[in-house]
Amino acid sequence: MATQHHSPMIITSRSAGLRRTSLAVLLAASALATGVSTANASAGAPERTETPIVSASPQTDVAASLVRIHVPMPASAAPHPAACDWIAYQRFRRADGPADATQADAVAVLQPGILEGATAFDPVARNTVREAARRGKSIEVWAIDRRANCLEDKVGLEAVERTGDPTLAIDYYYRGKAIDGKTFAGYRASDRVLADIGLAQTINDWNAVITRELPDQAWREQHVICGGHSLGGILTEIYASWDFDGNPKTTADAGYRQCAGFMAFDTTLNAGITERNPQFTTGLLGQLTSGALRTATQVSVRSIKAGTVPRHVDLLGISPETMNALELVGTRADQDPEGDATAIMQDVPKTKGIEALYRLAGSPNLASWLGGKTSLRDLRYSNMALLGQNMDDNGAIYGLVRTSFGYFDGVPLQRNRTAQEAQLIPGLGTLFGKGPLMLPQRLTPQPIARWKNYDELGTGSAQLGKGVTTPGSEVTDANEFARILHEGPVNLTENYFPIRMVVELGLLGAGDRSGTLSPSVHVRASTRKPRLAVIAGNGLFSRQRPVDPQVIAPGYEHLDVLTAAERQNNGLPEPSSQAFADLIDDAVGE
Repeated sequence: MATQHHSPMIITSRSAGLRRTSLAVLLAASALATGVSTANASAGAPERTETPIVSASPQTDVAASLVRIHVPMPASAAPHPAACDWIAYQRFRRADGPADATQADAVAVLQPGILEGATAFDPVARNTVREAARRGKSIEVWAIDRRANCLEDKVGLEAVERTGDPTLAIDYYYRGKAIDGKTFAGYRASDRVLADIGLAQTINDWNAVITRELPDQAWREQHVICGGHSLGGILTEIYASWDFDGNPKTTADAGYRQCAGFMAFDTTLNAGITERNPQFTTGLLGQLTSGALRTATQVSVRSIKAGTVPRHVDLLGISPETMNALELVGTRADQDPEGDATAIMQDVPKTKGIEALYRLAGSPNLASWLGGKTSLRDLRYSNMALLGQNMDDNGAIYGLVRTSFGYFDGVPLQRNRTAQEAQLIPGLGTLFGKGPLMLPQRLTPQPIARWKNYDELGTGSAQLGKGVTTPGSEVTDANEFARILHEGPVNLTENYFPIRMVVELGLLGAGDRSGTLSPSVHVRASTRKPRLAVIAGNGLFSRQRPVDPQVIAPGYEHLDVLTAAERQNNGLPEPSSQAFADLIDDAVGE
């Protein structure tokens, strides 16, 4: 892969020409990026960098920065970009609060969900920092950006941020054109290292952030909140169970002893994945079962390393390529929400990944999808409406990315029944979102679909989306959602989610404790401290039996628990950040 370009400071603001346009990366910041890159390769390299992110968020009383810690991959790891020897997190804190995190009343360190990057936590982090301040507390929220994000090449996307010209990204990623002397090496370049980024590496990276940045274990156990969203909740349970010194009888090093409490966002902290099945540890049957699991783990890892199975998620239009495309759409929706997205959609080449997404998202029913004759390319959208078609709960085909940030405007609509009908296909039902999905009707000439924000739907008989949505169930600000898709050195998506993580999670849950999974020894340790889950009313966990103390956020989708606006249409406090602040009060005291 070409040298990765993760600028340490990206400056964004509004301009007269575009409603929300990202300005150029400052020359000084570019120089700093070059300096850091050079220093890393030489003696005396910095082990930690922290650079401020000047954000377009209206919540200017919350400061954001990106912290990078030098934690090299093991010597046995496959060749990889230098960026993979660093782990990163996005830090949110009061702008007028203490610079030293150990002077804060609490520090929450959060793990993203599958296919999710650090900036997904931006709104809930800012909202909770502000809510805690109203309660007299100075807190910080740290969002982990998992190591696999080191493979992202954002050069083309950052060029669009600087200039507002989407063709620069398309030329860079698809036509071999260079930007500042760099060319794109492809989506599979250097992906061999993903076979070395499994569950143990992820848990150890998380622990490295917590223990290196907050070195006093006694302080951590009184002030640190551990938690996550979606998959991040499962990882939290595993982190709590982890023994880091190789001696389960000493517990000061155990994961649960690094946390004062645990917070979950549309997930569970007590799924039982760390439970050992007694039959696996006693008798002949237990020995045979344990041996079979151990062999399955070894064979799976070898296959991933050999490349005989994929090393990262690439399924039905979910791939690094389409994650890049979503960020491009988000960037343009932020810069020019009313602009016509037709040129971008037509300009992106018809690759296998892009066509898989466009055909699935643009088909009104299962037959049209299977027939392969319909596509989003047949329709016209404003930049924001295209984002809505891909990620809003009334447009998005996939449940994992659904957010409630408004509704279509200006075109006749039709029901999209593909997700509903696909529930009949084994294995696909869990991927697709539930609820009424809409598509613009295909007309001649084709009108452009536009978008109204979450607080612009109107009321009564004039309400947009009447019978499909309500103002009370629209909870995320579209402009802010577009911003967090791209703003800063990291982003909302995780382009390269390692398949090894999925395999090892399944084997751990089945009872394997061999090899790198052996440190998971403290069963259900997440239940030993205060814990709380905020569950999206329309999310992935809303119909499951409660296993944690929980708060329901009515009308919320899976991502809304992170992205919801501080000001809600129903006039009530935003429930996700309220629950988060409540858990902090409970865990660290008044």
